[in-house]
Amino acid sequence: MLDGMWSVEPWIPPASPDLGALAMEAADAAGVASLRAWPEIRKGGIGFGDLPPFLCWRGKDGKDQGQWHLVLVQAREVGARVPGARIAPLPEGWLEAVDLESLARPLSLHPDFPGGAAVHVVHLPGADQFRVRSLGPGALDLISEVLKRISHIQTWHPAD
Repeated sequence: MLDGMWSVEPWIPPASPDLGALAMEAADAAGVASLRAWPEIRKGGIGFGDLPPFLCWRGKDGKDQGQWHLVLVQAREVGARVPGARIAPLPEGWLEAVDLESLARPLSLHPDFPGGAAVHVVHLPGADQFRVRSLGPGALDLISEVLKRISHIQTWHPAD
């Protein structure tokens, strides 16, 4: 791998550990008294609340191998078809409405990411632009690399 390049690959969440149990452990560690929602394995991706499953990609920076990043992208927004997923449009403002802490906190502590992971939830508003909400350090270049691999667009830009 070249210096400064990203190494990314699809991540299919394993059945174990149970994400509900991980969510409770993460909530206890953060001092959160109760949870209304947590991530779940759904149709080969990560489901959360009423949203269709997210496609999952993980990666590390080629320069600093110490930090994992997990990128979650809505399959509908990249034109992917997930068998059994609903065909209704995503709700307006879904990215802002997502309870990022409840979704990302347990995933950031998953044992597949030794030392923890930053979690990035990505929305594609159109053309070659993306919006992101992150728990942990940002990684716009890594997100761009994931989007380049799952679409025909080869240059991505953060939306203003």
